[in-house]
Amino acid sequence: MPYRPRDIYRGRRKFRVPLTIFLFVLAGLLIGAVALFYGLQQYLVYDQTGVRLELPFMQSGDAEQVSDAASAEPSPTLEPVIVQVIYEEPDFSEVDLGGWESLSESRTRFVPIADAVDETKLASAVAAAASGDFTGIVLQLKDESGQLAWASTCELAAAYGTSGTMDYTETVAALHEKGLTAAAQISCCADALMARRNWPVTLQTLGGGAYQDEDGVYWLDPYNRSIRGYLIDLMGELTAMGFDEIILADLYHPVSEEAFSYSVTLQTEPDPVVAVCQMGQRLAESLSGTETAVSVRIDTDSLRDGLGAQTGQDIDIFWRLFARLYCPTSPEAAASDLELCADTMNGGAAATRFVAVCELVPEGMSSYMIE
Repeated sequence: MPYRPRDIYRGRRKFRVPLTIFLFVLAGLLIGAVALFYGLQQYLVYDQTGVRLELPFMQSGDAEQVSDAASAEPSPTLEPVIVQVIYEEPDFSEVDLGGWESLSESRTRFVPIADAVDETKLASAVAAAASGDFTGIVLQLKDESGQLAWASTCELAAAYGTSGTMDYTETVAALHEKGLTAAAQISCCADALMARRNWPVTLQTLGGGAYQDEDGVYWLDPYNRSIRGYLIDLMGELTAMGFDEIILADLYHPVSEEAFSYSVTLQTEPDPVVAVCQMGQRLAESLSGTETAVSVRIDTDSLRDGLGAQTGQDIDIFWRLFARLYCPTSPEAAASDLELCADTMNGGAAATRFVAVCELVPEGMSSYMIE
């Protein structure tokens, strides 16, 4: 006997419709989330405080309550870490910042950061300088690690945890009471902490990774405005503590066979001399008009091997930017290094402005720093 389809029993499928609706809704939410994620990336802003979302309609205040005069003024915005800057070829030929006119011969003792953050060793170094034939001491307060020796309150130090705990105001005052000078040495472009915690400001490989040299040292981008501002803030704090001189170490562009990528957009070919000397000029100008001299530590490969075009350390320009040039050398080579430097010196006495950095007192040198 033939059967009709309606005579066949079919169980009730109570959950098919709700389940189908749920799956469609879930798929829609997933698609919407993916679209929203990629769509909002253009509104992400990276700065020293981290990452934040800035949508066009997120404006502070009620637009209807703003007067016509106020609305005509541009709204202040935070400068992001990654910016597009057009660097034109600067002219250093007319630059002469001086700062060396009141300097005298310098015979200093170098105190590494490990001793500078130890109050007992610091007091011992001050006593040794006072009892010896020294005119002052040099405290290393920021080395290649990026760690600061003092309790900095500047914005980037707070944001990326680079501050130390020391306060050198009383130490500097004690040195002055003994008739000694106080200088602070800080690393500029070599900075492991900042490179690891704030990747966008690093000097980078073409693959996008933070550049490390063969010694494992991380390097920051000398073009980057945030790094320049960071160093200027640090120098201002050291000046407020009373330091007589700030020595810029690692103001240097590493030399490598591989190409580099920079954190800013350049309209011209990258030039290490432009990057390094322009950074040096901004740093030195920040203390122009103060009683604190700004000096620089040069590398022997820039001086002896003629690599200034690759390292950015153009000695001729450096003489016009900085009060003194500190050169790591040996007691035997100090005099010849002085002659190499003195040929392009723009003014002053070479015996005062060139400082030999040695382990022992170099014979015949008036200014030196003993490490």
